[in-house]
Amino acid sequence: MIDYKSDITCDYSGNTHSKTQIFLLILLLLFLSIGSEFNVQIGLALKPYMLLFLILILYYAPKIVIEELLFFEIAFVAFYVYYDLRGVITAYPAAALRAIGATFILLTFYFFCRYWLDRIRWKDIEWAIIISGFVFNIFSLVYYAMGLVNLGFSMEGNGIREMGVLIDRGFARLMGLTNDPNIFVFINMLFIAYFLTHREKWWNLLGGFIVILCVMLTLSRGAIISLVIVLMLCLLVGSLKSKLLMIIGSVVFFFIANFFFIQFMEVSLWELMVERFDTVGEDGGSGRFDIWSDGLVYFLNKPLLGIGSFNFQGYHSFADGKAIFMHNSFLEILVETGIVGMIFYTIAILGILWTLLKAALEDREQWWLVIALIGYLSMMTSLSLVLNEIFFFFFALAARSLKEKEANIERRKGWRT
Repeated sequence: MIDYKSDITCDYSGNTHSKTQIFLLILLLLFLSIGSEFNVQIGLALKPYMLLFLILILYYAPKIVIEELLFFEIAFVAFYVYYDLRGVITAYPAAALRAIGATFILLTFYFFCRYWLDRIRWKDIEWAIIISGFVFNIFSLVYYAMGLVNLGFSMEGNGIREMGVLIDRGFARLMGLTNDPNIFVFINMLFIAYFLTHREKWWNLLGGFIVILCVMLTLSRGAIISLVIVLMLCLLVGSLKSKLLMIIGSVVFFFIANFFFIQFMEVSLWELMVERFDTVGEDGGSGRFDIWSDGLVYFLNKPLLGIGSFNFQGYHSFADGKAIFMHNSFLEILVETGIVGMIFYTIAILGILWTLLKAALEDREQWWLVIALIGYLSMMTSLSLVLNEIFFFFFALAARSLKEKEANIERRKGWRT
């Protein structure tokens, strides 16, 4: 059994303490979180984080140094280079060009974050995660409540969007400060994993309860399954007392939320969740099963190299009259980049998973990143997120944490001698 308690991390030489940097990191995390909803379309989506990123990179440009890359970083860069090359000759070159542009922005963003996070103390990074997690989820709950009030607490209709609410076939689903309930949960994986593995502190435990409530309010079947997986993994770490507090607290928090739902919506949250899962057979996973079947047909036609990066929407629009995402990142990679691209991506994913697992066995502070990664991957089975700034930021955060792990190990060796 793992005894998981947050160590006082060691900050190696070169880090500087700056309240301004902590504030900027909180701002970046919040801008990353709301980018799916609050953006401007200019061919690519111009998102809030891009503006902050531009200012920061202009300031730090003369100082930026790229250190030696880890294996998983090289593997990811190799995949995205191949991903872009696969877009050179496609049926829909304009779509592939968008993917190339997005890849360039995200890789630049990654290497900047990798450099910048090294300039911030690890415990300050943790505080930025805690504060931004609370702000994002509390404001999302408020935005959701405001939407329900505007709708008169009615769940009738389909495809109705009101502030933080999506009325989906008679279900009032929480979108919060995003444009989709599933995207909301994907963004929250970082906060869920951190809060629920650092639950020795009461504010982290409270943050975990708030995030769990928000996830349940999305009424997303895939998200709830991912949440269960993450919760089970979180139970593998920590003291028996903290495990009992997490279980009991989660149940109490759920009953409180259920009470308010009955009072204002005249239906229990539990009934909504059960009813939502009962519709799987009727809607084919919100139409995903049919989309995946179409994708497999395209793959079988071009199995080795695929149909081309970012081309699935064009193919689907031509065949069925509707441009739609694959809603499965791994299947999207297989269809668009073929077996070759899937091999590249699999190596990269296994590389980061293996690296984090090895690190967690040496330093228990790394377990939350392993759990967050598994949560991300589980959500990607129902979302198209091959190019996503949240996941790129996670890679940079993982690289920073691994460096902190090395510093922690050296510190402990010093204590022993």
